[in-house]
Parts: sequence; C-alpha cells; structure tokens
Amino acid sequence: MAGRRLVILGGGFGGLDVARAVGRSRAAREHWDTVLIDKENFFQFNPLLPAVAVGAVETRHIVYPLREMARQRHIRFYKNKALHIDLERREVRLHNDRVEPFEVLVVAVGSVTDWYGVPGAAEHARPFKTLVDAMHLRARVVEQFEMAEQAETEEQRRRLLSFAIVGGGVTGVEVAAELMDMARDTLMPRYPSLHPPDLSLTVLEATDRVVGTARPEHSAYVLKFLERRGVNVRLGARVTRVAPHRVELEGGTVIEAFTLVWTAGVCPPSVVRDLPVQHVRDGRVRVDPMLRALDPGGNAIENVYVIGDCAASLRSDGTFQPALSQTAIAMGTHVGAQLVERARSRSVAPFRFRDVGYIISLGKHSSVLDLFGMRLSGKLAWLTWAAAYLVKMVGFRKQLEVGIDHITHLFFTHDSSQILNRREVLSDDELNLSLGDAVGPRT
Repeated sequence: MAGRRLVILGGGFGGLDVARAVGRSRAAREHWDTVLIDKENFFQFNPLLPAVAVGAVETRHIVYPLREMARQRHIRFYKNKALHIDLERREVRLHNDRVEPFEVLVVAVGSVTDWYGVPGAAEHARPFKTLVDAMHLRARVVEQFEMAEQAETEEQRRRLLSFAIVGGGVTGVEVAAELMDMARDTLMPRYPSLHPPDLSLTVLEATDRVVGTARPEHSAYVLKFLERRGVNVRLGARVTRVAPHRVELEGGTVIEAFTLVWTAGVCPPSVVRDLPVQHVRDGRVRVDPMLRALDPGGNAIENVYVIGDCAASLRSDGTFQPALSQTAIAMGTHVGAQLVERARSRSVAPFRFRDVGYIISLGKHSSVLDLFGMRLSGKLAWLTWAAAYLVKMVGFRKQLEVGIDHITHLFFTHDSSQILNRREVLSDDELNLSLGDAVGPRT
C-alpha cells in the first residue's frame, strides 16, 4: 500500500540529505511515498564552484546525478521546477501545468542572486551561482585574453583585462583569488604582448572588511593576501548603479571593468517569497525549532518544513542562522531524522545547530580556516580545505575524481583551452565592438 505523499522540493545540500535519510530507512521508505523534485537532474557541490571557474577542478566532478541517488534509495525523482505552492490545497504547481499533491512538504529550493534593487545590475553584471555561471566566467576570461593579445594599444589591452567583483564575502574573495591565480600565473605568460600591469581586478565590498562572517584577524589576513596578489580591494564601496562595463559607487566614483561579477548576496526564489507565511527581511521563511514554517500568526504549519537558504531559524543570540551549506546540511539531517522517526512513531529533539567554523580558499594552495576551534592559514590550511571537502563529496567516484584534480593542480597550471565560442560568452553589443571601440569613453 502506498505511503503518505512526501514531496521534497530541491536537490541541494538540504533536500538531498532529507531524501537520503528517508531512502536509507526501510521503515521510512514504506511509510512515505517520496518524490524529489529539482529543476536540474544533478546535485551541485557549490563550495568548489570557484575552483571550477578557473579549471582547477573539472566541471562534472562536482555534480552527482540525483536520479541515480533516487534509484538507489527507492524514491522517485522528477526534473521539474516548482512555480507555486498552495498550502491550503496542499499541492505544488510545476512547470508544464503538472500538479503534485502532498501530505508532507519539504521546501529546500536554495537561493537566487540578490541584486538588491541596484539599477542595471541584473542586466550588466554576471551572477555566480551555478555551474553554467562558472563555465561562462572561465571562458569569458580566456576570451578577453585572446582579444587583448590582438589589441592595438596599451589602453585597449588594459580595458579588456579589467575585472570587478561586487561582494567581498566568502564567494567573492574565493573567486578573486582563483581568478587572479589563473590570469597571472597561467594566462599572462602565454600571451607575448600582454604584461602584468595590463591586468586589473577590483573587489568592491560595501562594509568595512572582507568576509565579515570570519574572525577579524582572518579578514585582515584575506585582505593582505589579496592585495599581495595584485587585487585592488575597496571597502565601504556601495554600488548604486551598474552600466555596461562600469560600476557607479555611492559618492559618484566610477569603476570601469570589462567584466563584472556579482557575488554580493542571495535571497530565496519567488516561489518561497510568495508563500503566505512569516518572512524575514531578506525573504527567508521564519521556522519553528522543528523547522516548520510559521504562518502569519506565528503558529507552526503542520507538515510543511522549510530548510537551507530558504529558512530563517532563530539562534540563541536573537539572530538567524546564516545561509551556508553547513546550515543546510544540518537542517536536512534534522528533518530527515524527523521523517524517519515519524515512520517509527517516535519523535526527535528540536533543531540545534552547532557552527563548526569556516574554510576560505584563496587559490594557489592557500586558505584560512577556523574548524572546531582550530585556526590555520597558508598551505596547511589549504590541504585541510581540500581534505574536508573531499570527505563531503557525494559518492566515492566524485571523491576520487576531485582528489585527482587536487593532486594534478599541485604540479600543473590551469588548462587555458576556450571551448565555448565567442557568442556564448560575450553580449551582442560586445560582439559588435571593434577592438578600438572596446576601450570606450573614459571618465
């Protein structure tokens, strides 16, 4: 006899852990009729996206097929996108007008880029959230070097080799470090007409320090590390407008960059923001200690769980849990345990999150970390970073593939092949520019 319908929206860190927990338990498999739904048919290991963006780790090595996981766990998987959640009728409307009813719902659809309402940002900046974003960034960087090699003047070369990253959080500094490593150490020596002064990379951070979630001493270390590598870090740089190849800051300063990458923040997708529940300022859903959504009156909505980047779980100090992968994993583990124990007519204790620390990769075999009270920086920290993420990879095959990538990267430089064609990485306006036009007006 079919069990109660359990629908899990999202196959990221949180949703994957819920599905794996239910699938591992025979009692849970028999009790729940489980459907996992995600807009992609793979799980993506987000912490390694910056490494993928520069070719230090192969693209397919950080993805794991969700359908294979579902088959092994005896649950169903649908590649589809949730468009609307009707809590009263207890059903989810998917793409192509498919409707999926549920008795228990787990919302774990992750997050999207938050443009903070900055005019022109969504149109002219490049997000950094997905594998496609990482692949396109890498291809675009190589393409710009190819174009700069053929430029006629020094001004043209410098214009083409100018980059800016909005957001000095973990993702922003990791992308900056990896990008500078690839540009200076791999690409620059392979283009005879290009020289280090032609390259510029600027990180724009609105607050007074990079990686504000890290310890102050680690923020200072990251800042000095980036500056030593040639990155221009501007603190207190609040972006007010984005135009093609330029960023306007509060106060009127203009930063020119042929490529602008936006890593300033994330927010829940519209399917979550539109739910008739309690939300916090950034759109996340308020949840109770069992990770159930709270209705506008502050009451828990039975059998509707929200986890990961979509959830605002209150901490003891009155703030909310950060939207990090370790938070999503902990929430997914807790909801998975709840569903397994409910199948056995048992209960679990409320959710308690223990922050184990952080790891920040700085490319070139360097990192800073604070794990379980252990603080390290430099090469030893990088080795710890590589080992920690290797352990967290899903499946032995992926662990082996990423491990080989790390070992290879110790001895060899990045691959500079540009597989995507120019039309895939440049805008229509950029395609129509001559090299002279690429310089554009100066201010």
